[in-house]
Amino acid sequence: MSSTAAPLEPRTVRVPGGGLLLTADVYGDPAAPAVVLLHGGGQTRHSWGSAAAAFARSGYHGVSVDLRGHGDSDWSPDGSYGMTEFAGDVRALSRAFTSTAGPPTFVGASMGGLSLMVAVGETPPAEQAALARCVVLVDVAPRIEVEGRDKILGFMAAGLRGFDTLEDAADSIAAYIPHRPRPSDLSGLRKNLRQRADQRWYWHWDPRWMT
Repeated sequence: MSSTAAPLEPRTVRVPGGGLLLTADVYGDPAAPAVVLLHGGGQTRHSWGSAAAAFARSGYHGVSVDLRGHGDSDWSPDGSYGMTEFAGDVRALSRAFTSTAGPPTFVGASMGGLSLMVAVGETPPAEQAALARCVVLVDVAPRIEVEGRDKILGFMAAGLRGFDTLEDAADSIAAYIPHRPRPSDLSGLRKNLRQRADQRWYWHWDPRWMT
């Protein structure tokens, strides 16, 4: 079936991570081979929502996960967000989404991809096939450009102060990635921002992750 078919409605589930609970949207048949999608730093499972639905329409079990400290997944109780912790979550996700069809395929962008690399790299070779059917890395390089890293961190650090309105958040994003058209429908931002008691909008991830 074409990936342009009517949208699939996900089921939102809570699955064990490495010592905490992770939130995932799942699409399609749980008995089918799973494709588990991991977002980049500062993003949420909604970054991969349309991709997970497309995999489900192609006969897979599409799974889009909030990494620890992001979205609706638990925040680390002690503020630990190192690659060791993220890799532990990958191993837990492998156990959760391995079915009679075998272990999942993992797709990871940026920080999600680095988490996959560490999880697979630290797994004994004889056990790697049980961890992942295969691994797909998106926007992951062996060396990080300092200028690019600093630009990303600057954008995210500015967001820690929150925004008065969703329009302000959209303006901030448009300034950061000027080549992308500014969306006229801001409803999608509500998936990645939360309005707190002070009525300001904040990115929905643990600020301790930044440090």
